[in-house]
Amino acid sequence: MKKKVPVKCIIVILSVFLFLLTPPAIYLRSLLVMSVYSGHMKKESLMEEKGFDIHIPGGLATWKTDWYPFVMTFVDNKGFQSYMGNKNLSLTILYNFPAFSLLNGCSRLFDEKSPYFNGFYGAYLVSDSSGKSYGFDSDGNINKREVISVPEFDFYWLVLQDFGLSQEDFIFDCEITEIKEDISYSGFDGWTRIDSDIMVNHACHTARQNVMSYLQYGSPNYKPSSEFAVIPMKGRIYARYFSEWNVSIFYYIITVDEEILEECDEKILSRSKLEQVLPDG
Repeated sequence: MKKKVPVKCIIVILSVFLFLLTPPAIYLRSLLVMSVYSGHMKKESLMEEKGFDIHIPGGLATWKTDWYPFVMTFVDNKGFQSYMGNKNLSLTILYNFPAFSLLNGCSRLFDEKSPYFNGFYGAYLVSDSSGKSYGFDSDGNINKREVISVPEFDFYWLVLQDFGLSQEDFIFDCEITEIKEDISYSGFDGWTRIDSDIMVNHACHTARQNVMSYLQYGSPNYKPSSEFAVIPMKGRIYARYFSEWNVSIFYYIITVDEEILEECDEKILSRSKLEQVLPDG
């Protein structure tokens, strides 16, 4: 004779199931998945290969509910090689996005009313195995097309495409407004700072089925005024080539709010630490 399942057991199972559907549970799932996945990606990164490390503060660096708690690592060598038509390139991305809304169960990346809407910050690491200094010409001057191609690739191929934006509808127009050279940043001299005005599609859209990116951002729970509309944003990049590692590093911030950009630069990104990793023993 089959035993009846106790009522208390049924209640516990239903309670757990319902909790897994709540915004706090979705946020906890994101934290767990991204900490594990990012750790795996770091093992395949240029940092691991070249023997250096970058620590970029996350959202816990401030008292505000601004950014996700920690910066993540992603590697897409083949995708960037295909995009640039250059099999010598390697790309590692360190990135962070707007904090979760525990009410909506998703990142404010999708919230058109938030000053952090559509924003990201972090660092791009690019190496060319032929020995060329990616993003710079032979005289050490900025190669604007190469520099701009990295965030352009990131925004569409690694973010918006997965949300459902077609390549035909993707817009990334970047107009450089100011270039300053010989900047001290992240403990090193010799950086070039590039400020720009950018027109790009935003990420807000009606949730779709089977979108892997929702594991980290949560499923969008904001009604878009217009899906993937093109909006003006502000961008900033600090660029420097490190010959000892044959790696070009581009710290970056992109936000809709210039005040948020300056705040992120001053209180978070500028406090990043870049250092050589000494071998064990």
